[in-house]
Amino acid sequence: MEQNLVYELAKTLQKTDGLEKDFLEMATSLREAIEKNYVQKIQMAAGTQKDFCFEHPPKEVTLLRAMAPFLDEGSRGQIHDICRSLLFMQTIKNVNENVACIAQDGAFIAARSSDGSEENLNPQTAKIAGLLMSIALMGKF
Repeated sequence: MEQNLVYELAKTLQKTDGLEKDFLEMATSLREAIEKNYVQKIQMAAGTQKDFCFEHPPKEVTLLRAMAPFLDEGSRGQIHDICRSLLFMQTIKNVNENVACIAQDGAFIAARSSDGSEENLNPQTAKIAGLLMSIALMGKF
């Protein structure tokens, strides 16, 4: 007797445990790809921007840090919090300045990437990148 293909297909479709497993694997793969291709790069860029600001603090932070050893313990904690806030604001300002440089004319502009190639960047994309970096920076301070 010949095999009924409709019966075999219906039997396969009726087994939802395989389908659930396949969807779970797809969701996991998608999550991992987004993490690797986007989230990690955003986090790394935000961390680099933060590190730059810590290495080159604004003069107000330098002054407050110099004053801190002469204050009581409670005041030192407040100075630390103020410095962290000032560094956060400076880092966000740096990100915004970078976005403004890219998006200055509101048209596609050529930008040289770190590997030496040139690409046309859309200013809207630069603004989104700046926004994503700003959001990532909130978790780093």
